[in-house]
Amino acid sequence: MILVDTSVWIDYFNGHNSVEAAYLGLCIADAGPLTIPGLVLTEILLGVRTEAEAKRITRALSAFEFAPELEKSDYQKAAELYRACRARGLTPRSTIDCVIAQLCLKHGYELLAKDRDFDAIGKVFPLKRVSTTPMVQDRPRASSF
Repeated sequence: MILVDTSVWIDYFNGHNSVEAAYLGLCIADAGPLTIPGLVLTEILLGVRTEAEAKRITRALSAFEFAPELEKSDYQKAAELYRACRARGLTPRSTIDCVIAQLCLKHGYELLAKDRDFDAIGKVFPLKRVSTTPMVQDRPRASSF
């Protein structure tokens, strides 16, 4: 299962030509297993300008599995994750990224993201990241919703 971070969805919906957005397009075209956490849905919807756009994106994202809700212990572990990274001189900038990383670690999700916080977290914890390069170079980007 692949958890797709906010920045990749934003690139995808805006037609920004990033490797991660292209990979997401391939996953969608191939009906790959994708999941969306509530925090990512919220971040995406915070960026839309109109209610019509919010409804369109909500409808499009409803096609994907919604990640399980986090428990109290997950929030505590996300804070531990932050402190462990900071202790090694790799301080994540985003609390939400720490929570998303914890969700991935807990459920064994692969993470499709382009945020450098996850690079730092991955140096301290066994965060699985999607390797986008091989597949994307071989296939064109799928059309957006």
